[in-house]
Amino acid sequence: MKKCMLLLFFVFCLTGCGAAETFETVSDEILQPVMGPVRQIDLKLPDHASVSVMNGTDGGKLYLCDGYTLTVQTLEGGDLDKTIRSLCGFRKEDLTVLQTARGPLRCHEWVWTCAGEAGDQLGRAMVLSEGDYHYCLTAMADAADAASLEPEWNQLFSSFSLS
Repeated sequence: MKKCMLLLFFVFCLTGCGAAETFETVSDEILQPVMGPVRQIDLKLPDHASVSVMNGTDGGKLYLCDGYTLTVQTLEGGDLDKTIRSLCGFRKEDLTVLQTARGPLRCHEWVWTCAGEAGDQLGRAMVLSEGDYHYCLTAMADAADAASLEPEWNQLFSSFSLS
């Protein structure tokens, strides 16, 4: 019996000597993509355009011109539909968006109408995309004045570029 008890004692002592499991954790660092530097927007403003009347938190600027307003801003690239919604309130699939190329840049342009305080408004927008950012130009005017503003807007939008 003493031998049995001694044997049980040794077995009991040896059960605590088993190999302990080691756990290893691996940390995955989620790296945010590095975005390139913001490029400078080049735009030939009309002579009658007032100095920027508002600077937005996103670097956007609002200009008052004779009979219309201009907005120039830089937004985060990637989702074009999100950019279009933020500029005019419509989804991309609800508009006819003309897509062209200006050298290495993709150019998206569209027009839309909406109700304003003094009647119908006509808007025209252009987005230059180089991947990381969307460079945006938007013009808004009363729909009744849109025909007379077309030559000026054509010059304005054709001068919109990046340096």
